[in-house]
Amino acid sequence: MPTDSTLLLVLDLTGTFVFALNGALTAVRAARLDIVGVVTLGMFTALGGGVIRDVLLDALPPATFLDWRYLAVAAAGGLIAFALSRVLDRLAFPITVLDAIG
Repeated sequence: MPTDSTLLLVLDLTGTFVFALNGALTAVRAARLDIVGVVTLGMFTALGGGVIRDVLLDALPPATFLDWRYLAVAAAGGLIAFALSRVLDRLAFPITVLDAIG
């Protein structure tokens, strides 16, 4: 795999992870959902934008469904947000900034 595509994959997966963290933390804070709801909302938040982008660009099937790592990273972000929500509350601003950059 060329270096350029590896860097893009790492950046894409990092963005997916941060999006999942932000969505899952919102589920923990605002809705006080259980673990299934938190992980589900985190995954929808992390993967939804990319799926919509790929559909609008006619890049079918979306990259999320071609590579299992996207689903795994999104689920991991949701699980980490559920388990460490109190610790991550202190990092709300950096997570929001990274979410905006993504």
